[in-house]
Amino acid sequence: MNTWRRWTGLGALLLAAAALNLIFWTENLFALPVLIPLAGGLALGAAWLVGVLLAVARPGALEGRTVGGLNAVVSSLVFLGICVVIYMFLQSWNVSYDLTQEGRRELSPLTQQVLRNINAPVEVTCFFLRVDDELVVIAREKTRRFLAQCRQHTDQIKVEELDPTIDPTRLAEMGIKHASVQGTVVVKSGGRQRIILLSGGSPRLEEREFTNALINVLRDAQPKVYFLTGHKERDVQDDKGEDGAAEFAKRLAGESYQVDRLAIKISDPQVPADCDVLVIDNLKVDLHPLEMEAIDKYVSTGGRLLILFDPWRSVTPGYGGGEQLRPWLERRLGIKVGSDIVITDKAENLWQLELSNDARPFEQTEAGFMQFHGCFNAEHPITRSFDQTVLLKAVRSVGLAEKPPEGVIGVELLRSTPDFWAETDTEKLLTTGKARLNDGERKGPIPVAVAVSQKVPVMGSPKGRTDTRVVVVGDSDFTANSQVVVSGNLNFVLNLFAWMSESEDLIAIRPTGREAVPLVLTEAQRRTAAWVGVMLTLQFVAAAGALVFLLRRKYQ
Repeated sequence: MNTWRRWTGLGALLLAAAALNLIFWTENLFALPVLIPLAGGLALGAAWLVGVLLAVARPGALEGRTVGGLNAVVSSLVFLGICVVIYMFLQSWNVSYDLTQEGRRELSPLTQQVLRNINAPVEVTCFFLRVDDELVVIAREKTRRFLAQCRQHTDQIKVEELDPTIDPTRLAEMGIKHASVQGTVVVKSGGRQRIILLSGGSPRLEEREFTNALINVLRDAQPKVYFLTGHKERDVQDDKGEDGAAEFAKRLAGESYQVDRLAIKISDPQVPADCDVLVIDNLKVDLHPLEMEAIDKYVSTGGRLLILFDPWRSVTPGYGGGEQLRPWLERRLGIKVGSDIVITDKAENLWQLELSNDARPFEQTEAGFMQFHGCFNAEHPITRSFDQTVLLKAVRSVGLAEKPPEGVIGVELLRSTPDFWAETDTEKLLTTGKARLNDGERKGPIPVAVAVSQKVPVMGSPKGRTDTRVVVVGDSDFTANSQVVVSGNLNFVLNLFAWMSESEDLIAIRPTGREAVPLVLTEAQRRTAAWVGVMLTLQFVAAAGALVFLLRRKYQ
């Protein structure tokens, strides 16, 4: 009797284990290969249970091992019931954790800031096909998690998910002619909307694109940015070479700026009335006196001006026979742009500046120590909370006059570390590639960027502005195609524009385009991974326990 009961119990366990293994591979509880061993296991299990009950019914059996076996069965059933209850509870607890690098990353400060400042309803419509394609599933799930994360910071976002094959009229209403197979997201507020097409090997709703879309649909107007041309400046339409500025223009457009080029006509010198920010990027030929008059008039009426200098190229004199721009900056705004190159002999690259908020290289006795966090001004909105590294190469000094013109208020935004100095013998430096600190040359920290403002009569400003805002940086390479993509460079230059266009709510660290590449498995690989992670591990533990039991029974 005992032998029969033992073999029926063992057979029930083996058949049940076979059925569970087959469920993982077939993913169908009612498949015939699963039902056959499952039915056999249940039959043998029932026979074993009957044998146990008959053995218990015998006189004196309650004191034997049979009761121990029965207790083990009852305990196992109770434990199984507890596990089922816990599982049902967890199923109803709608909490999940994405432990990938992408899932652990928090929203950028700018995204959080934009979300908290939303003061109008925003509709986010997601079009995803109801298919089992791996990339579509990845895109849909990532987008859901990202939008759920965004909604933790605002209650103004309403999310709707549709199938473009079931709701084609909604696509037509939104003007979408070609939806992405992997997903299309429409961000809309009021009468403005932006369309985001998901694609690539890891399709998702990119944080940078979503934030830019929010900024675009929430802004009442799009500031107009003109880049001055006609003096061999960096070209905003040059997307081929590393030295172009097309990437710069693209990033501005992403934050709802309209970008255009401007050539001031000598026959009719003026800056257009719709200009919100005028940019002079890497001037190589000096300005004409009539161009300077037009810029001076623009600045005097509340204009916003960004000038990016490069040091090692000698500017060709303009039609006036001498320099125009630098003398005008000092005379009109108290900005002194040096004829030098800021270098160091403490590094392999003499003129590479890495500006950070690390205060360790500076001494507390240095002038302006409390005004700066490392290389960044700690009080100005542009750099107040800046915590990234700005990379500048071959920079000239840019500082403020000791006595500024009347009504002008200026601050130094960036400064070098103390081991740099302003080298004035630039010709020797460029010829030999070597330099040393000489008497009379200015020692670091050297200012390399300034921001100034000046009050203007409101009636005298065509846009109703109360002040003029001008920023001058002693380098322009950080805005070139190959450099503006560096996170610190990009955030610094976009913060400049946010301050000049009076959009201080956009001064923050922007999201990057970094994403985690998913591991896309085939169906067989996925099932194998699930079986190894669950069933193989469980069976290995059970086999180890059985082996220990048999050894203890044999030797004890």
